[in-house]
Amino acid sequence: MSGVELYANELINYAQEHPCLTVIFVILVLKKLFNLFKRGKSLKDEVVFITGAANGIGRSTAIRMAKLGAKVAIADIDIKKAEQTAKEILDLKQRAIAVHCDVTSIESVNKATEFVRSHLGNPTILINNAGIVSGKSITELSYEAIERTFKVNAISHFYTIKAMLPDMLKANKGHIVTIASVAGLGGVSKMTDYCASKYAAVGIDDSLRNELRQQKSAVKTTCVCPYYINTGMFDGVSTKFTFLLPMLKEEYVSEQIVEAIRYNVPIIMMPRIMYLAIFLKGLLPTCAIDIIGEILGLQESMETFKGRA
Repeated sequence: MSGVELYANELINYAQEHPCLTVIFVILVLKKLFNLFKRGKSLKDEVVFITGAANGIGRSTAIRMAKLGAKVAIADIDIKKAEQTAKEILDLKQRAIAVHCDVTSIESVNKATEFVRSHLGNPTILINNAGIVSGKSITELSYEAIERTFKVNAISHFYTIKAMLPDMLKANKGHIVTIASVAGLGGVSKMTDYCASKYAAVGIDDSLRNELRQQKSAVKTTCVCPYYINTGMFDGVSTKFTFLLPMLKEEYVSEQIVEAIRYNVPIIMMPRIMYLAIFLKGLLPTCAIDIIGEILGLQESMETFKGRA
């Protein structure tokens, strides 16, 4: 028997022993091949409104989209940093403006939307990226901190969507992106407020996608669910098995976000092993999932949390 035949037999035996893993692997490969032959939509002249775009993945996504020809609104509560990010884009000979936006304020969101309309045009892509994390146990959280986490991470999405979706529906064109988290798919110790708010963000996206489908609208949605990212927001967190659950790089995440927008991908999870994790969560009993989480060190990950200075 040749080496190729031996290798083929090993693959067949593995597939028979691990059918679930094989199915997931095949789906991911087919999806990648499909995208290779499918032409992604152009971002040229799209008007992109990104909240929390002065720092982190919001900033890197804004720069990446501007390089592809989009007109980008850097919306952030920190207007000085927003102006710095806009200047970086302008220095690249691309188009961008900075706009002050407190996503917890309906008035501020509406004012920012009107400012962008008057300078760039109606937003055609909305990226709800602004987010905060407390990193405290539930007994240590103040009521004010809990409410603010929900306002920034979830309720603000209603404000921005209601401000920009009507124009998208009229044009029958647009894209709404929700930057959620794998924390919106499974709970983690010392993140009760954060996880709950991200569960809400995932729910908003899920319901909105179906609402748009029901209306036969061409407006698309994408939900982004990454693991910890090295932006500074989760500075100090520990990850036990980095080969399985690495700290994600900011540039990689922003690249995946832009690719998901261009190919109208409804939901993406990073790293890819999270697809398997969510599959197992629905398959295995809760006690088994809890034990796996402990083995992987997930429930200890926030013990060393410091956060952005």
